[in-house]
Amino acid sequence: MGEEASGENGSDSEEIETVLDLEQTPTPVSESEIFKDMLRHMMAPLMLGMLFGSFWQIVVMPKIDIFPNPIHGSFMIYLVFSPLIYKFLVGQEMNRAKEYSLGVLSVAIVLSFVWILPQQSSLYCGVFLTGISWLWMSSFWLQFEFPPFRYGLWHAIAVNIGAFGGSVLTYIYI
Repeated sequence: MGEEASGENGSDSEEIETVLDLEQTPTPVSESEIFKDMLRHMMAPLMLGMLFGSFWQIVVMPKIDIFPNPIHGSFMIYLVFSPLIYKFLVGQEMNRAKEYSLGVLSVAIVLSFVWILPQQSSLYCGVFLTGISWLWMSSFWLQFEFPPFRYGLWHAIAVNIGAFGGSVLTYIYI
């Protein structure tokens, strides 16, 4: 009787180990999928931020002195177009576009306060720390699917970095 019980436990543990092995085996992701996700979630928001920052630097900044700066302007433009951007970049059902916009808005509010800090503090907090955070997030988050709010957070940080880069390049070369 003791032998039967140990035999049953042995087969159960083998089944459990097999199931655990199957659950721990990562699903392979092709390079084309990774590249497509990099374009959608990293490069597209970054380039949109550069475009909006350059636009704000060329069109608005000559008419005003300092506030709102190109990063603030980029966030405003991005928020206006966020439902359309959500449709093209995230591609989930459109009734969740508000979540995406709230994710963008939450980062935009925090970083807008950062960009009005005095002297070099805004540069360190607004570019260097967010840049490092964005690179870390991008390397880690590409592996998963997220709700729209989190994509909004991720994309807004890219817009921040892109807007800074675009406005500086525009200021230097135009």
